[in-house]
Amino acid sequence: MKKILIIEDNNSIRDNLTDLLETNNFQVFAALNGKEGINLVAAIKPDLILCDIMMYGLNGYEVKSELQKNKSDALIPFIFLTAKSEIRDVRKGMILGADDYIVKPFDNKELIDSINTRLEKSEKIAKLINSTPVNEKNELKNIKDRVLLTVNNQPKFLILSDIVSIQADANYSWIFTVTEKKFIVRKIIKEWEEFLPKKDFLRIHQSHIININHIEKIEKLSNRAFNIRMRKIKDALPVSQRYTSVIKSKVSI
Repeated sequence: MKKILIIEDNNSIRDNLTDLLETNNFQVFAALNGKEGINLVAAIKPDLILCDIMMYGLNGYEVKSELQKNKSDALIPFIFLTAKSEIRDVRKGMILGADDYIVKPFDNKELIDSINTRLEKSEKIAKLINSTPVNEKNELKNIKDRVLLTVNNQPKFLILSDIVSIQADANYSWIFTVTEKKFIVRKIIKEWEEFLPKKDFLRIHQSHIININHIEKIEKLSNRAFNIRMRKIKDALPVSQRYTSVIKSKVSI
């Protein structure tokens, strides 16, 4: 049974969420505020976190930022629940690493679908990590526009132009390619940023680098807010405001 942690200071909403999730066969834990929620994460290691944003004491953004400091806590699927619907709030949550953003009042089916989707994605990532041996001494080597990696303890040449995007956390990188294959290596985003040719690859987020040659569509959300849709990647990638000027200088927006 999957464990869901609710961090919500509104008693009525917290109780309704608990009833809804228990009805859908989840094991539910509830915290009355951000500090209590952080303590519960350490104690129970939930499979997913639902967190309100506007709370007394630590708000939802501060909770997520605190969890990002621990590499295992940072990987827990995290969904913001809030009554605020302005686009800047949505983007702030996503930039912090949230997996989804549900606006209150929410549809019960929408919420359950979002939870199941994030749990399935989390399980797939865990299986990939567990099934893919990682070479601790894996070095990035550019050989005639190819990168030499170690996959399943075997050397693997990956053509740089085949890389669509790279997503990284504190320890691992997920490499997405035009063949729809995914590779995992123990490299952080900064190492990729320094290695990849800047004429083709741009950092758009604290955890994402993209190959601009594989951009399918750029969606303008506001003057400094954009989503980018890439080939072979289902979900749109948000552009952090920190990197907007760089994107504008390289890509026609």
